[in-house]
Amino acid sequence: LFVCRFTIASLCVTIICLLLLSVDPSQGDECVSMKRDRHRTLMEEYRHSPNWDGYLTEDTLNLRNNETEVDLSRQGFKEVHWHLSSFVGEGYEIFELNLAFNNFEDLNELTFLKFYSLETLNLSNNRLHSINNLTFGSLIRLVELDLSFNLIHTLERQAFDRLYALESLSLRENCLITLAPNQFHFNDHLSSVLLDHNQLAFLPTVLFDPITMVDEIYELDLSDNNFRRMPYIETKEIALLKIDNNHIETLTVNKSFNVRALQIQHNNIYDADLFKFNRAEHIDLSHNNLDNIVGLHEMNQLEYLDLSSNNVSKFDYNLKYSIRNIPSLVTLRLQNCSLSEHNIQGLLASESILNLDLSQNNFVSLNVSDLSRMRSLQYLSLNFNYLRELINYERLSQEFPYLELVSLSFNRWNCTYYDQLNAYLNRTHIRSTSDPRDCYINGTHVTDSYVTDTFEPQYTMNHIKRDMTVLRNLGRNTIYFMYALYSTIRGQGNQTVLHQQKQDEELHDLERDVDRLLGMLAFLVAIFACVLCVAVAYGGWWLFRKWQHDRAVKVVTYNKRANEFSNGVTVSDVIRDNSAA
Repeated sequence: LFVCRFTIASLCVTIICLLLLSVDPSQGDECVSMKRDRHRTLMEEYRHSPNWDGYLTEDTLNLRNNETEVDLSRQGFKEVHWHLSSFVGEGYEIFELNLAFNNFEDLNELTFLKFYSLETLNLSNNRLHSINNLTFGSLIRLVELDLSFNLIHTLERQAFDRLYALESLSLRENCLITLAPNQFHFNDHLSSVLLDHNQLAFLPTVLFDPITMVDEIYELDLSDNNFRRMPYIETKEIALLKIDNNHIETLTVNKSFNVRALQIQHNNIYDADLFKFNRAEHIDLSHNNLDNIVGLHEMNQLEYLDLSSNNVSKFDYNLKYSIRNIPSLVTLRLQNCSLSEHNIQGLLASESILNLDLSQNNFVSLNVSDLSRMRSLQYLSLNFNYLRELINYERLSQEFPYLELVSLSFNRWNCTYYDQLNAYLNRTHIRSTSDPRDCYINGTHVTDSYVTDTFEPQYTMNHIKRDMTVLRNLGRNTIYFMYALYSTIRGQGNQTVLHQQKQDEELHDLERDVDRLLGMLAFLVAIFACVLCVAVAYGGWWLFRKWQHDRAVKVVTYNKRANEFSNGVTVSDVIRDNSAA
């Protein structure tokens, strides 16, 4: 068993070495030379800059102005001054730094040592040759890194290990030949990796850590490289994998490849095995040399399939069986597939397809009944054929009740027949994008037509990329806004608490003063009540004494005529008599 394992391991190492040795080193040298000349030509426009071949210093960063977004592109800087990294302090409060279109050739571990807060760094269109392990070691908050359009041919294994927050990395238009294993092992937030237009011919299986990755890789672009075999990359999920314009001949992998959108057009693929891509939603296999395609019938989530510029007649049986078994297929493109009225019969049958492109084929006549098993069809393109007759076109509205648009431009229609066809379409719910004069009379073309519609799915991957970028920026801006809002609310809350405490103290003092006034008022009321009670008591006593006096005193009158005195009455009796009178 040990000998067997050792033999297998030795064989794997040998294969990898042979693959690496198969890459011609001179290709890398030619690439560097060609792109250096391109950069030199491009930079001639900025030679008049006062910073041409100068040093990037602290003064040029405008640190005294407290700018957080610094643009030093198109200046022609050649090196970063060592004094920039020896600055004593907490570092530079710069969040975005643009150093594109300069002449930087080498970066070391001290170049960005003090840029702790940096989130976006643009180093595109320079002359960088390699990236060392500690070049970006201090940029732990970096989110976007653009190294495109350089001369990079070597990435050390730990070049990006400390970029823990990195989300977007662009290495396109360089001279990379391969990547090291675990190149992006610590970049758990990485969502976009652009490696197109390099010299890549081989990739190790393990580039990412699928266990610790936070989200899927939204876009991995490997187009315009030197791949001859389909690379397999272990990852959580890849939303969009671009590997077009390579030299791949067989599309096959040994493990399940979790890719939602696969663009592998413009290769030399003759055999496509899609069994391991059963979770894909979008597949573009156009402009290849397909002889065989298997596994389509198991792709239950596939929505978009492009087989344009292939000879469908070589695998028409597989295609016929597969299309009817894909329940989610919405868009099917069979442009320039050598189809004609002889091999279309029974080929297309689907209840889910809404968009069908049969343009640039060899149809001279087409029977509507050949497409009658696609009743959900909404758009049909028959542009750039040789059509002279659309048999049973009177049944279009019955066979396709949902058909909204048909494109018939650049064919060989007879004008009389074409007028009848357009008159029928005008009486139905079906619209045509073609010019009614795009026809022939006695072999003479009446007028040139033009295609006014574009055949694209309603929601393309470019739209998804745009929307995901907007969402990512919106999420980041939302976080910043929420943090600023939280800081503002917290500051206002603290001020409110202080103001409330001050008001409470003032209210407490006011209550104390009111209590004092109320006490004084109660004291005065008590004194007044006492005085009033004494006055009332004295008045009562005085009245009582007066009453006793009036009762005791008698009034005696003398009658001079009679010369006698009366018996006498009291004062009370006099008052009573006066009152009665």
